Amino acid sequence: MKKSILIATIVLLGCGKVSKKDAITEDSHNIAKQPFATTSEMSNLPFINKDIEESLKNAIIKGDTISYQKCYKQFVINGYDKEFLYYAILMAEKNNYKKAYTDISKILSIGVDDPKYNFSSKFGTFTMLKAYEMGDEIGKDNVTNRYIKFNKQIPKSSSIYCND
Repeated sequence: MKKSILIATIVLLGCGKVSKKDAITEDSHNIAKQPFATTSEMSNLPFINKDIEESLKNAIIKGDTISYQKCYKQFVINGYDKEFLYYAILMAEKNNYKKAYTDISKILSIGVDDPKYNFSSKFGTFTMLKAYEMGDEIGKDNVTNRYIKFNKQIPKSSSIYCND
């Protein structure tokens, strides 16, 4: 399942023609039917234990935002920010959680020369704008730094994939 969502995300990021919601939501609806957080990649992370696995399950399936934040913190503290992207996307899409959209944009900006203004993909810009539209404080700050300070018009998140 993780690979299919990763492939869908890559296709989405690469061409922008696939509906993001269709590509990701299809698998997230089936999450309860498949093993969760037991992939070989997940079990190879040194800090993963049953508590983290259970917290991730609660976050995604039940929409538990406290469990989500606890898990994100553990991944970041241990230097596995990018490995958390999968769970952030699921949390954002399945539970419409504004902080997850901010986390996605933050993760996608890692390694970019100027992370406040550039992303490695259109999906980073989309998620930053989505968090802003949902009222997330960090999303508001990011949009202010990227658009408002430079007197640029703020686009709607839905317009990001329509500008090709």
